[in-house]
Amino acid sequence: MGAPADQPKVDNPWRAALVSLRNDLRSETERLKGLLEKADADMQGKKVWTSQKGGVAANFRDDLHGKKQRIRTLAGKLIPAVEAEIAKCPEKVSQADAKMLRMDLQGY
Repeated sequence: MGAPADQPKVDNPWRAALVSLRNDLRSETERLKGLLEKADADMQGKKVWTSQKGGVAANFRDDLHGKKQRIRTLAGKLIPAVEAEIAKCPEKVSQADAKMLRMDLQGY
């Protein structure tokens, strides 16, 4: 950022926040995938509420299957986007830059 090179370096708070976000996204998307996978399998296998083609249950089943696919697609784009941003961030920054980044993260 604009600090002299001779200042001591500290961990980059922005990078740490992005790493935390990526880890949270991974765990949440895996949790959601698991939940939707089981529900989708139950609906597709007709273990639960079913109806003929075009009925309420069939529409619900198709909607659930679509949501499962959509979450996979979005997670497949979102996590790599966060990882790309992490790759751009230096691991260490000056203390002054870290202070400014923390202020940005806190909304100041």
